[in-house]
Amino acid sequence: MVDGDLKAAFAVDARRYADDVAAREVVKEAGTALRERGQAGQFEFHEVTADEPVPFDLPGWDEYRDRVLHG
Repeated sequence: MVDGDLKAAFAVDARRYADDVAAREVVKEAGTALRERGQAGQFEFHEVTADEPVPFDLPGWDEYRDRVLHG
């Protein structure tokens, strides 16, 4: 939280996973990890085409988890 506002911290790009079910599991894992640490979390979902670049300059969940949450 910065200045009382939630700020984007990571992105989950569903295209990087085998299917939608796997991507949803990653979102659930991220939510659980944030709650366990007492961190606020809010998820936004955006549709992108298969060849469209990620519209955000954010790390993926795996990178965020490893670098910021330390695993």
